[in-house]
Amino acid sequence: MNDYHEILDVINGKVIPERVPVCLWTIGQTYAPFAGIPDDQYYADPEKMLKAQMLFHEQFPDTFTVPGIFPDFGLVPELGAMGCQVEFLDYSPPHIRKSALEDLSQAATFQTPDPRKAPYTSEVLSYLKYFKTNLPKHWTEKQGYLDGHVFCGGPGEVTALLLGYDKYSFGMVDTPELVHVLARKVTDFLKEYIDAQLEIVGPLKRAIIWDHFPGMVSEKMYREFVHPYLKELFEHVKEAEIRVYHNENNYPHLLGTIKEINANVVHIGPKHNLAETRDSLDKCVMGNLHPVNEMLEGSDQEVVAKCQEKIKQAGPGGRYLFSTGGGMAPETTSERMRLVIETANQTIF
Repeated sequence: MNDYHEILDVINGKVIPERVPVCLWTIGQTYAPFAGIPDDQYYADPEKMLKAQMLFHEQFPDTFTVPGIFPDFGLVPELGAMGCQVEFLDYSPPHIRKSALEDLSQAATFQTPDPRKAPYTSEVLSYLKYFKTNLPKHWTEKQGYLDGHVFCGGPGEVTALLLGYDKYSFGMVDTPELVHVLARKVTDFLKEYIDAQLEIVGPLKRAIIWDHFPGMVSEKMYREFVHPYLKELFEHVKEAEIRVYHNENNYPHLLGTIKEINANVVHIGPKHNLAETRDSLDKCVMGNLHPVNEMLEGSDQEVVAKCQEKIKQAGPGGRYLFSTGGGMAPETTSERMRLVIETANQTIF
């Protein structure tokens, strides 16, 4: 169960395989240490970045990954483009050093840039052109990588980090109208950034959108301040065959509302019950081995047992991709990844 079209059939509930397919969430914090490259070098050079990602996929050629082969800079591109200060460290993914806005009152006059020209988003687009030109064709033919593939942050988290979680949270109570003003501008920017990616990768086939902020707020706050914009962003990518919403936070209180977004895969965190979450969402779920407590720190026997437990819990209902509940820790070894993959391949429910 490794081919792109077979994965697609599982996502859409067309087949219930006797063995659950594995889908690893792989980004820079996995690729750079896997290839033995310092993070600052990995992010600074498209050739090194692509080689590191290809090295990983050559080691696991039959394992589907999300976001897949793609120029990933974490949450930096969207936020850096709009004025946040970014810091690159030797052995850590880039992060936001300072928010772009000092106060929510600036929302009214805040102007978003053209993602094709702004710092960081323009760099991702440049890397994307390099990847598209230099990725061996067999990766696109087998797994669909870079073929109509877009990757973008969601409006909740990007808006909150543009200002800072504390000020954003106070704003939802004190000046809700300004939160909406800022969220509107951010959502329009994100849609434009997706369009700019599509100009390079071609007609839309796969969209991955991350937004962890919903897991931090109540259902009432989520429905008012995040849901309309997240739903709109997923409507913008509705033509994609695979539409992944990535959020490994704990949000069982939001499942009835999250169900309304036009994603067909939801990557959930380790606190969720897989079968119950899938049935509540009526969507394919991806997860949810704890990336640290279980995947990284568990013994081989504990990892095998936990994998089997989750597969037997969710496998019989279909629409399930086995994965970690969030990104893997940078220290995760290839041997541990291989153990998880082999366990899934050998477990029949």
